[in-house]
Amino acid sequence: MLAVTDTGCGMTPEIKSRVFEPFFTTKPNGTGLGLSTVFAVVKQNEGFLEIEGQPGRGATFRAYFPRHAPIPESSNPEAEEIPSTGRETVLLVEDEEGVRNLARQFFERGGYTVLEAANGMEALRLVRDFAGPIQLLMTDVVMPEISGSQLAARLVRIRPELKVLYMSGYTGETIVHHGVPKPGITLLQKPFDRAKLWRKVRETLDCPAPAESAPQPQS
Repeated sequence: MLAVTDTGCGMTPEIKSRVFEPFFTTKPNGTGLGLSTVFAVVKQNEGFLEIEGQPGRGATFRAYFPRHAPIPESSNPEAEEIPSTGRETVLLVEDEEGVRNLARQFFERGGYTVLEAANGMEALRLVRDFAGPIQLLMTDVVMPEISGSQLAARLVRIRPELKVLYMSGYTGETIVHHGVPKPGITLLQKPFDRAKLWRKVRETLDCPAPAESAPQPQS
């Protein structure tokens, strides 16, 4: 169990009942996506959440997870089968610097050339200035100013051969708000490891037909 307690203004029963809803916020400039992301990550790891909080008395969030089964000493995580690597050029668009840096390192270890951008506008400028081929766009779904699906739609018009791999840590309901789901869309769920990233990248690049321009939520 992981507990986080604050000393803020607390919450009413009505707010407490809605606190994990995507886009629900009590802040003037809030997005309402922070706690919905926490909820999604806990659920993906087979856990559950409890909240204690009263107006004027702060709040406590408790996240419960299944007990971890120790890995036998003889097992070797590095022995996991890794998909074949590539030499393609990837445009990586992610507004979270930590995630972007990690993904870039994974790509470079696999032999890929990486162009990286922190947002959609930066990605558009980069593509216009880059003379070489770009085989893959890997973009976050939820980003400020331009969503991943909007960015993909604009880039595919510039480079019709571009294939698209979406990544997101949000729930399916949140993803739908940022792009109309269509069959054939490839989505990589956060968090991901090197093997999972490489596998999804190869699946996308080796697919004979270009990816669509909006993400398909996965169950």
